[in-house]
Amino acid sequence: MIILNSMKNNSLLLPFMFLTFIFFSTSLFSKEYSQFGLYLTDEDKFDLWGSYNRGEGAVTDESPDELIYNHTCLFLSINEENLDMKKGPYTRYKKVNKRKLEERVKYLSSKSFDMSNCNLD
Repeated sequence: MIILNSMKNNSLLLPFMFLTFIFFSTSLFSKEYSQFGLYLTDEDKFDLWGSYNRGEGAVTDESPDELIYNHTCLFLSINEENLDMKKGPYTRYKKVNKRKLEERVKYLSSKSFDMSNCNLD
């Protein structure tokens, strides 16, 4: 009797373990996929960066440090060589506002933000 009960429990346990394994494997895979499924081109980054320069939600020197960091790093992470139509506006902004960008990088570095992935040529 005990052997039959344990066999019955094991026969249910094995499919349950298998289904649990499949569920967690696919959920981890889908989470991994969503992390890498979003790819922004440099033109997309430039458009996104520009969208934070207008209206009430514009990033200013009075914005929270995290927002200033994200905004500055996003701009500096753009590879100018990959811009086709938008290379001119990007270059003009960078040239005109180089001092402001340098000040923001210096300010954020002093606040212990990791600026190693942000480049200012």
